[in-house]
Amino acid sequence: MNEQSTAALQRIPTESWPPSLSFGPLGGNFARSVMFNHQTMKTLASLLLLLTIASFATAADSVLLKDIAGDYYFGDGLGVNCSLTVTAKGKFTFQWNGCLGTYDKNEGSASIKEGVLHIAPQKPNLRDGFRGTPTEFYPVRWGARMYLIPTNDIVEFCSDFNQGSEPRHGNRRTVYYLRRSDGDKPVSGKPAVPEQWTKFFLDKPVRGKVTELVGKQEAWLDKGSADGLLAGMILTAQPHGKLMFDQVQVEAVEKDRCRIKCRWRDGELAVGQTVSSRFHPYSAPSK
Repeated sequence: MNEQSTAALQRIPTESWPPSLSFGPLGGNFARSVMFNHQTMKTLASLLLLLTIASFATAADSVLLKDIAGDYYFGDGLGVNCSLTVTAKGKFTFQWNGCLGTYDKNEGSASIKEGVLHIAPQKPNLRDGFRGTPTEFYPVRWGARMYLIPTNDIVEFCSDFNQGSEPRHGNRRTVYYLRRSDGDKPVSGKPAVPEQWTKFFLDKPVRGKVTELVGKQEAWLDKGSADGLLAGMILTAQPHGKLMFDQVQVEAVEKDRCRIKCRWRDGELAVGQTVSSRFHPYSAPSK
């Protein structure tokens, strides 16, 4: 029992409990032990409410700044080299370096609220071109690694797991903030994303065919919710004839089919084209 639960229990007057109700072995007449009066039922309801509140508070506060403190990086090693440093004392610094030097930098306070890391830049945070940074992140632990995933990108991160593009090796080319010291650490299982997003992890790869076009960049795929697909997931349209591979996003889902749309401006789809939830064949070393 955690500290909040213990404190909640201590606030319940012990004299309101019937003599036969205890945390030890059942004693006396069993029938009498379950015959609570109205006041006892109110007391039990209050106890359950307090324990529930304490449980939610514990889950929300389970990630602390000291757990995620460190220097994080994402980028391509060329024009995008972003560093985010978070300290256990509630501070952060951000810097974006590229081929021509430093494009942007900022600093400010950092805090965790309900499991989300919030950073508050002191200077204007202009997210335009090679500038700016997200300000809300899910701290995601995966094996021995720690990621900071922008809250708006969590479905894409889950899709990258399905695709096989995560986990990556090292820190040279990363799409998401990964603690610099974690780039070569092993992973196992699935990333520990918040519970409401775990449904975006597929238990097995999904592979289907385009059955009908809705313009050049939109189409219907012969896989749907029965196969585990959800709106927002990102899939890969495989090369087909003269068409190169393309990333597509699930726009709408029915039981046995879904509507997909190209994510790239020059992408095209064709009837009969294969679309898969899996693209990258490699994975990081496991434990």
